[in-house]
Amino acid sequence: MMIPSFDYKIPKTLQEACDLLWQAEENAKIIAGGTDLVIGLRNGDQKPPFIIDITRIEELRKIEEKNGTVSVGAAVTHSEIASSSLVKKYGKVLSDATSEIGSPQIRNIGTIGGNIINASPAADTVPALIVLDAVGRVASKEGEKEIPLVQLFKGPYETNLKPHEILVQVQFKKLPSGVRSSFVRFARREAMAIARMSVAIILQMEKGKDRIEDIRVSAGSITPTPQRMSDAEAILKGKLPDEGLLKMASRKVSETMIYQSGIRPSTSYKRPVVETLFIRAMRKVLEGSA
Repeated sequence: MMIPSFDYKIPKTLQEACDLLWQAEENAKIIAGGTDLVIGLRNGDQKPPFIIDITRIEELRKIEEKNGTVSVGAAVTHSEIASSSLVKKYGKVLSDATSEIGSPQIRNIGTIGGNIINASPAADTVPALIVLDAVGRVASKEGEKEIPLVQLFKGPYETNLKPHEILVQVQFKKLPSGVRSSFVRFARREAMAIARMSVAIILQMEKGKDRIEDIRVSAGSITPTPQRMSDAEAILKGKLPDEGLLKMASRKVSETMIYQSGIRPSTSYKRPVVETLFIRAMRKVLEGSA
């Protein structure tokens, strides 16, 4: 199918991009890597009169650390995040998640902002960002604001951003040393497949003990919008993580999935898979040193 014609703008500053979005009055789409938008243009799902390319805006392309926070610009690619020493040191779960996205070509082009704003329940970076308690910085002609990432999502493929708003960066507090993390995903085919399900975990053990002091769990592709698995976290907090406890917690994860998504034809297949995936992620994080 032919891609419909559109007006292509390449702003050099964030202010310019916000002005263009404001003038376009809901008729513009933002492009960074374009791994999702180009598909939408090709198959006719997307027909925007204006496309605004944000890849030349310098502040959207940086990974920085200041005041105990790591910030990642919306136009930073998955490859850049996966190889960032800053992200590996202070938010390893995110570099692990980005290193498993698609093929090397997709990782080199696709951006974290696109992965978030597409709002696919299967987005690999999102569970990692949720357990990092990430916050999105959003800009528009009206000004800037910060939104906890978990509040950014309205439903599958739908965010709470207004048409004239742009995600500038995501930021998270640096994880202290000794905090462990794991990210595991299940896809039908390796590498190229979209993750059918994924689990991200951040864990802190009590000093000198085998008890879990703090834990954050999020799973991708099992609930309509991303969230923490708080029922499973509550079971594990302050406890010695033996096999029986892990099984109980894994059942809480699948119960949350069913409560949020209802019983579907895929539930009988998904339930045991997500339970197994959670236990695999827990074993990985318990065996890891950090």
